Amino acid sequence: MRVATGFPLLFLLVGGLLGPARAHGSDLVATPLTGCDCARFAAELAEARAAYASRQQGVEMPLTPVMHLRYRARVDETYARATCLAGCASVPELDRNRARVLLAESGFKDASLGAGEWRHRLAAIVPVTERCLEVDPTDTSCMLWHAAARGVLARGSWNPLNLRLPAQLLDELHRARGGRPPGLDPDGGATRAEAAMLLKAPRYGGGDPRAGRMIIEEASQAPGFGCRLSNRLVVAEALGRTGDLPAAHRELRAMVDGGLPACGAERYENALSLEEAARCLARLDVAPTADPGWDDDCRREIRQ
Repeated sequence: MRVATGFPLLFLLVGGLLGPARAHGSDLVATPLTGCDCARFAAELAEARAAYASRQQGVEMPLTPVMHLRYRARVDETYARATCLAGCASVPELDRNRARVLLAESGFKDASLGAGEWRHRLAAIVPVTERCLEVDPTDTSCMLWHAAARGVLARGSWNPLNLRLPAQLLDELHRARGGRPPGLDPDGGATRAEAAMLLKAPRYGGGDPRAGRMIIEEASQAPGFGCRLSNRLVVAEALGRTGDLPAAHRELRAMVDGGLPACGAERYENALSLEEAARCLARLDVAPTADPGWDDDCRREIRQ
C-alpha cells in the first residue's frame, strides 16, 4: 500500500492546534509531496534514517550556503518520509513508533527553516508523540520530543494561570532520562533539556537555575558529553545565569578555541553551536558583567 503525504497532511495535523496556516514572506516552506510504500516499511524506514544521517556530509567550519541547503534538503526529505511512514495504518503500532520518533527528531531541526513552518512542525510533533506514548508509555524518546515540542511552543508565553505546565514538562523530561544519571541518557538530550528548562522556566512554575546548573555540571562528567557542543552551551548558560559570568566566558572561549570535536554524529549541529558560542563570547568580551542575551539571540536566532 502506497501512501502519499507532505505539507497537505501536515496542515491537517496542526490546523486544530494553531489555527489556519499563515505565510509570512518565506517563513512558510512546504515539505515536498512524497510517498512511501507501507509494504516495505522496514526498508523505507532504513532509507529515511540513511537520508537523515547524510545531513552531516561535508560539514566544516565556517558553514557555507551550500552546506545549509544540503542539510535542509536531507532533513526535509527525512521528515516527509517519516510523516508518511507514521501514517501506515497496515503496520503495527509499535513499529510505527519508530517512524514517529524519526518524524519528531527531524521535525525539531529548525536550521534554515522559516519560523512559521517550524512552529507547524512542532505542533504536529505533539499529537504524534502523544500517540506514540499511548502505544508505549515507556518510550523515552517520545517523552523527550513530546515535552520539548510543548516547551518550545509555550516559550515566551508562560501563563501564571497554567502553573502546572512547566512542572509537567520538567517531570516528563526527567522521566525521559529513563532512570539514568545525568548525561548518561542518549546524547544527553533529556538531561540537556531538563537543565535548560530549569534555567529558563519561571520560578513560580518550577524553574530553578541552581538545580539546572547542578544537573548539567554532573552530566559534564559523563563520557562523550563534549561530543555534543549544545551540552557545553548549557553549561555556559547555567554558569552565567547563576552569577558566574567569568566561568561562562571561560567555557565559551574553550569551545570556540577547540573548534569542531572529532567525536559525535551531530557535526552540523555542533557547527551551529560553535556559531552560538562565538556570538555569546563576543558579547561577554564587550560587556563582561552583562547578560549576553541567553533568552533571545545569543543562544539561538530569534524566532517568533
